[in-house]
Amino acid sequence: MLKPRVSAGAQRLFLRLTVYLFPVIVALGSVAASAQQNNLVGQWRGVFRGATMPITITIVIQPNGQYSQLAVSGTVQTMQSGPYKLVAPNTIVFSVNSWEPKTMQVYHATGTTGGYYTAQPTTKPPGATDKYTFKGPNTMILTDELMGGSITMTRVP
Repeated sequence: MLKPRVSAGAQRLFLRLTVYLFPVIVALGSVAASAQQNNLVGQWRGVFRGATMPITITIVIQPNGQYSQLAVSGTVQTMQSGPYKLVAPNTIVFSVNSWEPKTMQVYHATGTTGGYYTAQPTTKPPGATDKYTFKGPNTMILTDELMGGSITMTRVP
């Protein structure tokens, strides 16, 4: 018969801790596996159906903490890029460093007929803070915390 190297009290303490710690270890393992499976890095595309024409949005999230976003509606397109930051729980903050177009044409009417265009500077986009919810490894829903609108994004190979 083998003699235990640990006292009976220490064995009971270990068993009690195991009962409480095992679910935590399993949960942490599943969170880590889920984070790897549902990685935000990649190219994502979705269509926002507003009151007028649909807007196709493509976001490229890079592993170096940078992103770029292209929005296209008909013949009009905009671009913005900069750093992003992941904050808990399931929130991504997009900051804007660069954007296009930097100017837009504004029409100035001169009376009942005629007018002229001038190039006016565009303001820097505000960026966004979005909640993200994965619906599988290649589908997520982004919900803007300020505006409340949501868009389903699909990973693009």
